[in-house]
Amino acid sequence: MPTSYPVHGTGLGLRRTFLNTITDSFPSEVDFLEVAPENWIDIGGRAGNHFRSLTERIPFVCHGLSLNLGGAAPLDKEFLKRVKQFINTHHISTYSEHLSYCADEGHLYDLMPIPFTEEAIKYVSSRIKQAQEIIGKRIVIENVSYYAAPGQELNEIEFILSVLKEADCDLLIDINNIYVNI
Repeated sequence: MPTSYPVHGTGLGLRRTFLNTITDSFPSEVDFLEVAPENWIDIGGRAGNHFRSLTERIPFVCHGLSLNLGGAAPLDKEFLKRVKQFINTHHISTYSEHLSYCADEGHLYDLMPIPFTEEAIKYVSSRIKQAQEIIGKRIVIENVSYYAAPGQELNEIEFILSVLKEADCDLLIDINNIYVNI
């Protein structure tokens, strides 16, 4: 496991609404930017040029919204290849994704929890390994909030630690999600 995270300090989620402003006058209080790759992969033109000028000067991390690690449908390999190209083009240090499922014959627009079972550990870990192989680097998974845990055989921490070990990936802890899950 890495001994330190590749970015430090205060991060800001980059939104298109303030792309022009932040490109011209980057706030000194911000140490890195976070983007959802789904929202930026195909950006071009003037906005694409502004984005590129930021990635050349500021550290970036990606936090995905739609990989569907726990879903039944096959992983979207074409999407992962586009993420890989995006990460490499913009020298993005980290790609994180939610430990959830979010699609079933279409995007659900919600992050659904994965049952905390031994079977789910093996299933989701193999998908994380596959994603890591395609993008060519370790990914980081984030715990998700849930209001019910159907089919739960393990507690959340046992499940997550087992996935981390089996998949050989990293963890992004969302404190708010932990609070919701209590």
